[in-house]
Amino acid sequence: MKVLSRTIKGYKQDPTKHFKFDRYADRCSDFVLIEAAFEDYDKWEQFGLSDTELFEIKKKKIVRLEFEEPNKFFLGDNMESYDKEFYKIFTLCPYTSEWVNTKHNTHKRVPIFFPFNEEDIPLPKVKKYEIIYTGHIVSSKLLEDLNTMTKFRYRFVSNDNHKLVTNHKSSYAEKINLISESKITLVHNLLYPKLKHIRKIWKYEGWNNNYAFHLIPRPTQLWRLLTDENIVVPQLKSRVFEAAFSHSLILCKYDHFNVIERYFEPEKEFIYYQEDNLESKISEILNNFHHYEKVIENAYKRAIGNYTTEAFVENFLKKI
Repeated sequence: MKVLSRTIKGYKQDPTKHFKFDRYADRCSDFVLIEAAFEDYDKWEQFGLSDTELFEIKKKKIVRLEFEEPNKFFLGDNMESYDKEFYKIFTLCPYTSEWVNTKHNTHKRVPIFFPFNEEDIPLPKVKKYEIIYTGHIVSSKLLEDLNTMTKFRYRFVSNDNHKLVTNHKSSYAEKINLISESKITLVHNLLYPKLKHIRKIWKYEGWNNNYAFHLIPRPTQLWRLLTDENIVVPQLKSRVFEAAFSHSLILCKYDHFNVIERYFEPEKEFIYYQEDNLESKISEILNNFHHYEKVIENAYKRAIGNYTTEAFVENFLKKI
């Protein structure tokens, strides 16, 4: 296996820059793996390959890891212009996988978890903080949750310049360490499309057959953009797995899709919260934290047994 690693694209804490799948190259057959971030605007140019190198690569089976679906549709990326170059596409979005495979009568796309490099699993830490969130402020609803979080001893790791941020532009290692020092990790698995994103989704043929867009209004329903507060799209986030590997309780926002349940069991390995009960749920957990230590341990055991980069190699890449 030849690995084309993540380029300089992406944000500072980007987990796709830390897989290091080249460690397992000898375990796999003769194919090429694109670790992350392949878009229409730069495709192969991003890797700085010579014409000869690219020619040799294209003679092999090529596999792409796709961590941006379904939000790639928000950007208007033309995946069909390059999907044909790939033998397999492992994607985080099970709904996009089913939709595209059905549309083209193929089995090329395969839904996956978000792998975590086992070399980065932190040792158990003393819990200095009660709750942490890592990521961008992507919606007003999320900001409400973050404001609630500040009522506790919290950390907020982000590249956003916002007054609530406690750790600005931290490194990936710093982020993982902070998660391991926190009792609870606040997570959601949602995207919040704006009108400009929805207009781009509408341009894809058969977009309404992708269940990920089940809550997106039709072009004839523009009024819903002003009245419907539940126009969301699912996307499985790396922070779910980062929390599990870091011995931090996964406190996940309940939503219509709940893709997290494909990988972790509610109440046994993570806890849900609703929009109207976040503060009371956090307080209840903190006041009875010893009752939740088993949930944390269950999630950790599930993660180390199934969701490492090595497990991904064994379960997916070695079968190519």
